[in-house]
Amino acid sequence: MTTQNAVSEVEIRERIDVLLDGVRNGDLGALKTIFAPNLVSFDIEPPLRHLGAQQKWANWEKVFSVYQVPLGYEVRDLTVLVDGNLAVTYAVNRISGTLATGATAGMWVRWTAAWQRVDGEWLIVHDQVSVPMHFPDGRAATDLTP
Repeated sequence: MTTQNAVSEVEIRERIDVLLDGVRNGDLGALKTIFAPNLVSFDIEPPLRHLGAQQKWANWEKVFSVYQVPLGYEVRDLTVLVDGNLAVTYAVNRISGTLATGATAGMWVRWTAAWQRVDGEWLIVHDQVSVPMHFPDGRAATDLTP
């Protein structure tokens, strides 16, 4: 790894820390600093593709309306791969907490993000969040743990 790529990895990990703090604290303002305006997101809920950062922010607003803040948000096995002005990160993440109803809930998801350095700042230009499926009944496998 080049010195510049090593520096970029540290910068991306710092950006991920901002993302995690924003999620945990229900801070949409912090999340708005992470996603590129032209983001393409394959998020956990329909439709198949969400276009633009505003759609991603709207999805996080839904999460913040379902869960009470603060939320639990854990990242495991984070990998950061950098090559120049592009990078890919992937991990398994757990969101958990108390729902607005008072019940507790949580699940592990798979997360992949493509990052691009834009005007000197690392932004997510594509992300995918998914849950495996149990076949043949098509039920989401929200009971898995890493």
